Amino acid sequence: RKIALNTNRSDLYIARGDAYFKIQKYEKAVKDYSKAIKLHDTDEAYFKRGLAYGRNADFNKGIADLTTYIKRHPRSSLAYTKRGVRHLWKEDFRSAKKDFITATTLDPKNAEAHDDLGVIYARQANQSKDPEYQAKMYGKAIEHFLSTIEADPTYQKAYHNVAIAYYITGQNTQALLAVNYALDLSPGARNSLFLKVQILKALGRVDEANKLEKKAAYVPEVCHWTESVPMK
Repeated sequence: RKIALNTNRSDLYIARGDAYFKIQKYEKAVKDYSKAIKLHDTDEAYFKRGLAYGRNADFNKGIADLTTYIKRHPRSSLAYTKRGVRHLWKEDFRSAKKDFITATTLDPKNAEAHDDLGVIYARQANQSKDPEYQAKMYGKAIEHFLSTIEADPTYQKAYHNVAIAYYITGQNTQALLAVNYALDLSPGARNSLFLKVQILKALGRVDEANKLEKKAAYVPEVCHWTESVPMK
């Protein structure tokens, strides 16, 4: 109703776009942010439309909008992070890595960027057949996951990711500690439950693992946009 009475106010379109974004109606959010941009070439609308395009799987347009925002705000660690995530979703790992490195350089306490950069390093390790290179890349991945946790101790995915990296590199005691923290933060995380099953088996605690596996089988799987470490 406010928009009907004030059709020239870009801030109202942004506010309604935010409401649509919150309830995952991304196409409608994009339309409102686009109207806001036509009325007033606002940086906020470009940033938010970039996020909405990405969530709607229109990655190139999302990247373009975030690039516009970055040109106007070259010190925005958050903008580099969000653009990097959209590069990650379209599997442009080189561009994603570059953005995450820039984001963590601008803000060393950027938890999301550290976590996603860890994902990139873990992927590089996972794709290599060189044991020395694998160890180096997993080491870097672990370093960034731990930086995520240091910046934000409630970041559940970082505990899960570092648990996988520890597990893959044979550091099963550390892996169990990390996955337990992940489950403390999100007891119903199905992927973390199954990861714990594998870790318990690696530690020789087979009976405990089997009991947990039966329990985990009945936990519904939840789809997330965020990435996790590839697991062999």
